Amino acid sequence: MGADVRPGDRTERGAPRMSEQLLGAEPFFNLVDEGWVPVLDTAGRSREVSLREAFHQADEIVTLTGELPTQSVALLRLLLAVLHRATDGPRQVGHWADVRDDWGGTLEAVDGYLDHFHDRFWLQHPEQPFMQVPDLRTAKDEVFGLSRIVCDGPGTSTFLTTRVGADLDTATWPEAARWLLHAHAYDVSGIHSGGVGDPRVKGGKGYGIGTGWAGQIGAIHLVGETLRDTLLLNLLAPDAVGMQIDVDADLPVWERAPLTVLPEGWHPDDDSGRSYRQPTGPVDLYTWPTRRIRLFGTRERATGVINAQGDRATPQNRFTVESMTAWRYSEPQTKAAGQVTYMPLKHDAARSFWRGLEALLPHTSRPVKPGGPDRRRPPALAAWVAELRTDGHLDDRLLRWRAVGIEYGSNESVFDEIVADEIVLPVALLADRVLAQEAVDAVDAAEKAVYALGSLAQNVALAAGGSPESDGPREQVSVRAYAALDQEFRRWVPTLTASADAAERRASWHRTVLRLVSSLADEVVDAAGPAALVGRTSGGQFRDAGLALHWFRKRVREVLPHARPTGRSGPETEEAA
Repeated sequence: MGADVRPGDRTERGAPRMSEQLLGAEPFFNLVDEGWVPVLDTAGRSREVSLREAFHQADEIVTLTGELPTQSVALLRLLLAVLHRATDGPRQVGHWADVRDDWGGTLEAVDGYLDHFHDRFWLQHPEQPFMQVPDLRTAKDEVFGLSRIVCDGPGTSTFLTTRVGADLDTATWPEAARWLLHAHAYDVSGIHSGGVGDPRVKGGKGYGIGTGWAGQIGAIHLVGETLRDTLLLNLLAPDAVGMQIDVDADLPVWERAPLTVLPEGWHPDDDSGRSYRQPTGPVDLYTWPTRRIRLFGTRERATGVINAQGDRATPQNRFTVESMTAWRYSEPQTKAAGQVTYMPLKHDAARSFWRGLEALLPHTSRPVKPGGPDRRRPPALAAWVAELRTDGHLDDRLLRWRAVGIEYGSNESVFDEIVADEIVLPVALLADRVLAQEAVDAVDAAEKAVYALGSLAQNVALAAGGSPESDGPREQVSVRAYAALDQEFRRWVPTLTASADAAERRASWHRTVLRLVSSLADEVVDAAGPAALVGRTSGGQFRDAGLALHWFRKRVREVLPHARPTGRSGPETEEAA
């Protein structure tokens, strides 16, 4: 067993040494020509296409698939990097419209680009294998099973297991290509193999530099009816959304010097304290090489891998170069940096995507304090959609937004949970400040009503003699309430179109929320035992089930004032828990 075993790893004893797994000096398996990108086409067939075919058949492909949702995100970001560079932009909105309207010309540009960089897409190559280091080795010449780069299987996230037995350690070459890309995007942090020649290695170990870049963000992207639509919707012009990058310097990994064991820009005589290079733009980050990897195998299968540390990218204030995530204001990071600092807003597996709508919609975030910075910054993609609509290049259709991310555990050294959710929103919400605020206010009203319902459950439990230290009753009924509201909100929010009557839509939502939380409140009271009906004093205040219901009804009248024609109720009084 190697010296750099990480939590969740399955390093094999007696793993074959390098000389037993070399494919030879001839290039093998080119991603431009070989089928490896998994897709679902319009005929309902699942198949694998090459990079070139992904573009040429984009109108016949419904979506990218893969073993995990995160794998499809990594594949989308790769395709976008190709499309950005092949079209030399887009530089502005008009250029984007040309790329869309002259799709035949766009395909010619993609073909020319892929032909030009064809030699950089060999999965096995003696000098420049795709996203790998050809001579990467450890001091003991260890080679490990592919479990080192696969995001499922025993010890990593068993609920995601799609591979068993020998398939945990070997793979077909198309599978290996996908997991290679996924490892750069989402690999866990922690100790990795120590590559010979890397000054950061101590005692044969490469100590943690963080997860893959995509694992540090809460990835958000648009989903069209076909792959062509999806690519175009996510193909933004950085200058048009205020990213202000040097497009000519924003290069993918295959347009940079071939990877070596060292981080890019380092030299063999550098020490481990040298600074890492900074990301140049979205294309750079779409293919950021977080790891140094080398695949081994036969012509039939990939059978081994070395996975070492690569280039580090830090997340602070990367909204100037990353387009696919929302951002949250960080007070600790702001104090440490001496300037306003935003961090990527990661997805929460326990919180539906729609409940974080404020972070997605422009012009709706509240300041952290009066006159202070906004709590949230929307993803550049949201500003891009607004720009397309304002310039007349996008009609008032419904757009699918997909949120995908990973929750890590144990100091980010293991995969805990995949987060994947979608919401359909009218384009008008991205460009119309009033409609956007209606949507955000609707979320806020629902959360306040659920909080009132939780207080009812807590008060009933206290009236029955429950412990004031337990939040169980609140948490249980809140989970039920959000489950009931989830589909209702997803049905309601697409009705906020440019032609909608905002006041009528607001009243409709308030009525829906009132109906659902009132029904659950009745269930809570009906289930209360005799002790809750009699009541008791807790925390210096008497409460019983009847009082708890009275407080609840009064509170929901205040937070849902448009549910009834009578409007707002009187001033708030004390309500206990």
